[in-house]
Amino acid sequence: MELLGEGSMGAVWKARNLALSLDVALKLIRRDCAVPEAASRLTREAQATARVSHRAAVRIFDLCFTEEGEPFAVMELLQGRSLAQVLAESGAMSPISAVQLLLPVIGALGAAHGAGVVHRDVKPANIVLVREGRRTVPKLIDFGIASTAVRAAGDERGETLVGSPAYMAPEQVRGGQESDARGDVWSACVVLYELVSSRRPFGGPSSISIVHDVLRAAPPRPEALDLHPRLWEIIERGLAKDPEGRFPTMAALGRALAQWAIAAGVAHDVTGASLVDYWLS
Repeated sequence: MELLGEGSMGAVWKARNLALSLDVALKLIRRDCAVPEAASRLTREAQATARVSHRAAVRIFDLCFTEEGEPFAVMELLQGRSLAQVLAESGAMSPISAVQLLLPVIGALGAAHGAGVVHRDVKPANIVLVREGRRTVPKLIDFGIASTAVRAAGDERGETLVGSPAYMAPEQVRGGQESDARGDVWSACVVLYELVSSRRPFGGPSSISIVHDVLRAAPPRPEALDLHPRLWEIIERGLAKDPEGRFPTMAALGRALAQWAIAAGVAHDVTGASLVDYWLS
């Protein structure tokens, strides 16, 4: 097997399914992690991922267990770079390209919400850009801190800030309540802001300053959107501090972005899907 990457609790390896002659990704618990917590998180991630069926979401094939009883997930092998890597190497995108790229991810989040799953950790590092023929397909990954209806009813963990503060909605930062779909709306708009400006709307020098800005500061309008006031209105609404002021669903956010793109002369997203057929029909 080949090590592809490591996170705080898990490691992803490239492996070969001999029966199917198929390369897959295996996500296992890191040996230096506390097994009960890591095992629980990996199991939840696999269960949440399995509930989401969308072209722009990573697929999971199976949840298995080692001889020691530790879980591991068998997943789609993604050959590509994360959106975070692309941003670091290439900088900001044009507003049109950014919207075309993000719309499939918004569609995947909508499918997740329809299945009762809130991702809660949408950020460029969790979006992988994969080539499929001549097209680029963004794939949403890492449902490790996702919230599901079952988990919301039975999770007895203490209130701990889990996630990436720069992309977390105010209600998620404050804790004390379960994040709903509008938290992912916020995070998606933070990502879109970063795509068009190459900087985050709330990006102080420390976690404390980031949390302060998320809770209290208004994001400045990026210069790239001076010529696109309607797009800025959409992003600004998605970043409303009060969840009631945001788009109520990913579908509503996607429709608004698709309408803006169509008005700008764009007919398809980055995967080649028709904006009219997917979002407006």
